[in-house]
Amino acid sequence: MDLLLIDDDEVDRTAIIRALRQSKLTFNVVEANCAFDGLNLALERHFDGILLDYLLPDANGLEVLIKLNAMTQDQTVVVMLSRYEDEKLAQRCIELGAQDFLLKDEVNSRILTRAIRYAKQRSSMALALRNSHQKLKELAEHDSLTKLVNRYGFELCLNRAIARVKRSNDFLAVILLDLDDFKAINDTLGHQVGDTLLVQVASRLNDLLRDGDVLARLGGDEFVVLVTDDEHQYFPMIVANRLLKAFEEIFCLGDNDVFIGASIGVAFYNEAASNSEELMKSADIAMYRAKKMGRNQIQFYSEALDKEVRYRNHIESSLRMALKRNEFKVFYQVQVNAKTHQLVGMEALIRWQHPTDGIIGPDQFLPIAVEIGLMAEIGDWVLEQACAQAQRWLTQLLPTGLTFTIAVNLSASQIDNGRLFDKIVHALQLTGLPPSALELEITENCLIEDPHEHAKELDKIAQLGVRFALDDFGTGFSSLEHIKLFPISVLKIDKSFIASYDKDEKDTRLLTALFNFAHGFNVISVAEGVETMQQAEFCTSRHCTVLQGYLFSPPLDAMTFEAKYILPLLTPTQVRM
Repeated sequence: MDLLLIDDDEVDRTAIIRALRQSKLTFNVVEANCAFDGLNLALERHFDGILLDYLLPDANGLEVLIKLNAMTQDQTVVVMLSRYEDEKLAQRCIELGAQDFLLKDEVNSRILTRAIRYAKQRSSMALALRNSHQKLKELAEHDSLTKLVNRYGFELCLNRAIARVKRSNDFLAVILLDLDDFKAINDTLGHQVGDTLLVQVASRLNDLLRDGDVLARLGGDEFVVLVTDDEHQYFPMIVANRLLKAFEEIFCLGDNDVFIGASIGVAFYNEAASNSEELMKSADIAMYRAKKMGRNQIQFYSEALDKEVRYRNHIESSLRMALKRNEFKVFYQVQVNAKTHQLVGMEALIRWQHPTDGIIGPDQFLPIAVEIGLMAEIGDWVLEQACAQAQRWLTQLLPTGLTFTIAVNLSASQIDNGRLFDKIVHALQLTGLPPSALELEITENCLIEDPHEHAKELDKIAQLGVRFALDDFGTGFSSLEHIKLFPISVLKIDKSFIASYDKDEKDTRLLTALFNFAHGFNVISVAEGVETMQQAEFCTSRHCTVLQGYLFSPPLDAMTFEAKYILPLLTPTQVRM
């Protein structure tokens, strides 16, 4: 056995080593004459046992015991040595981790060897007991089938998480999930197949979660997820949707392929309940409501969030059919010459004519369209509709010799798919619109990835005669490198600058600088969101080229726009034609 002897008395150390050499066991002894050196040696290498003098020049034995317990990962036998008999001290040493307490005056070969051997056995028994306790704890807190945390273990995790959230004000939610018609699987295919399905469900769900999330099996076919987040209140909604989508793929159970759904209930801490029991009950109520509502869906216990999520799901499901049902409409907002206030163009803006909700603005549905991958399809439809309408108006105005441009917004998904040039050529050929009448609005956020590849694509389109406008200029990156790299002909000054230009001198100078930049760069500047004559006059006096905003007109449907802006430009004879 390798022993470490920590004792400042050289005579005592010699006596102890002599006694150990007389033993039938073989001991390899390393000496240290102070606590500092002894602790360093214990840290550097493993010893089977440590003989520790209680009184050392730089520390007492209790202090060294505490440090040894903190330093060593494995169980090291410690036998405390003292010149003084003290039952309370001996008891305190045992409590702090020593396996035995010996008086130096009684130490001989037989007593010392027996003490070390017995201490080693007691240490091994204590280690085995701890390991056994740990295994029992694992069995008590984990499900034997899926190896997930079980109901008891989840309750411990939930109570700890609630205690943390109370201190940190983070967001916490419980997502309760119950398989739909699981009993039918057991009844028709057998319980062994049902168990296999539960294991696969557990594995699939676990793969979708973050490291900090807790997935548990409560029993039967019921699972629960504990989600916490420090800044994103709606993250549980994202997780719940992700979990539900996990059931869209088939489960392969040997000779049987099974489709199965799940009903999910979500409850938020502090909104639905303020303790673990109430929180679980709220999630359970939400989950059963999901089953009553038709199964394979998500229900939120929080009334406010439930209403919001219901509306979002309503929008998402309706959105998938909106194009096929021709529910989208293109509205047009006039753009006028800053000096004459005469028509020079219009911007095409999408609206959704929902069959039950009425007109829905783009802010309410376009972010959802991006998430579900419909943005490119919607953008292509707007492009073709706007080009066709612009061509009809240009044809009407042909006798007058007047022209204008139609501005159409491009989405990031349209730019990124690598087929933008073909789409533009197709729209122009399909509608007959002259390329010079088309203005494509882009934002810098759409161009930050692969800017040089995007520049090549945009240059090809610009060579057709189409011009590009940089939308929301002054916000985001507003990189001068982008102005140089991309074929930008128009800078659209964001409406936030127009609205605040007269709030203080700094805002006034900033807006002036934006217009001066466009003027010096020899590009057209468009002031968006002009609502007052004072704003219009200020922009015009600062070299602004084009004005757009509610001062002149809100976005109008095609018929109303034509009646207000196109027909007045024609003579009665031309109108009849």
